[in-house]
Amino acid sequence: MCPQTVGLVQKACEEVEIQCATISIIDELTQKLHIRRYLSVPYELGYPLGDPDDFTHQKEICRKALSLIQ
Repeated sequence: MCPQTVGLVQKACEEVEIQCATISIIDELTQKLHIRRYLSVPYELGYPLGDPDDFTHQKEICRKALSLIQ
């Protein structure tokens, strides 16, 4: 899904008090949308959780993103 679309969906959810967290690959876009909770990752587009074969690392990224929701 397009990073901008994800940010806009998150903003809409947050406006009706549904807490969300986003994994961001393009921080500039995320910051322009004024997203409150996001985890910045250094991966290429299409791979927000990194290497497809590294399940342990993928779980850690998901845990970090979920920890942003309180």
